[in-house]
Amino acid sequence: MLNDEEAANWPDQKMLGKARFAFQELEAELLLWGIPLLSTVIMTMDVPKVNTATFIDMDLDLSQLPGYPSDMVLPIWLKERIKNEARENFVDMVETAYIPNVSVDTALRYWNWREGRIFVLGALLDNQVQIRYQRVIPTPGVNTDTIFVPMAQLFLSYRIASLCMESLKQWDASDRFKNLAEENMERLMRHNVKQQQNVPAKRRPYHRGLGRTRVLRDF
Repeated sequence: MLNDEEAANWPDQKMLGKARFAFQELEAELLLWGIPLLSTVIMTMDVPKVNTATFIDMDLDLSQLPGYPSDMVLPIWLKERIKNEARENFVDMVETAYIPNVSVDTALRYWNWREGRIFVLGALLDNQVQIRYQRVIPTPGVNTDTIFVPMAQLFLSYRIASLCMESLKQWDASDRFKNLAEENMERLMRHNVKQQQNVPAKRRPYHRGLGRTRVLRDF
């Protein structure tokens, strides 16, 4: 876009900061449109037992423990098992609006998402928690990194060129590239929205209750 194939005027180190900024703009648009950023991830972390002598009227903040995912946007579900038990012993934890006022026992049982972190009740035994979550797209660090959004280059190439021209105060060229970037962003969003609509789903008639064989209009 900059007619600089030999990278004489715009070497990688000069463009990388602008590429990161453009990528963050893309990520923000994906969030605003409600488009999944990446396939959801499942990971497992250890949750050590709590000391009931000191752990009083407190929720256990998983983000303070080793192994907590730093790239999490939103948790989907949590499962738990006693540490080192078999894989099939994972059981669902219950998501709550707040951690209930109940006694601590051998299982964690409850989890709560607030302030961008996961909190649990705590347990008398060492447990392991399996977390399924949506994560942010890794921001490119070098020019060989993979961009995980299909066709993202259609936006990024023009937006980076616009930022380069803006840094030189070449406003006309910057605006021209920016307009092209915005047009390609719209195409990219439309494509992703269409892909979401094509995802197969098992649907129920309007007002059909779970476990019922008839809908309300049948009565």
